[in-house]
Amino acid sequence: MEVINVNPGNLVICDYCGTDYTQRKDVGGIYFAGYAICPECAPRTMRTIKRYNEERFIWDKAKENESFRDFVYRIRNTVYK
Repeated sequence: MEVINVNPGNLVICDYCGTDYTQRKDVGGIYFAGYAICPECAPRTMRTIKRYNEERFIWDKAKENESFRDFVYRIRNTVYK
């Protein structure tokens, strides 16, 4: 099986809505089943996650006052190393 690695550089985009957060300072977000979900999409997604009892697939959450951008950078530095 061929493995393709993609380096996104500093680009930060919500995996659900596609909004670019590279220069934004919005706080919050979740990492759900391999998807980085922005603060705008997270509340709606959390309702669905709870409805289907899928909380175990929330792999991480932004820390208090952590921007979505910095949260994604942190995920990249822990998951992909």
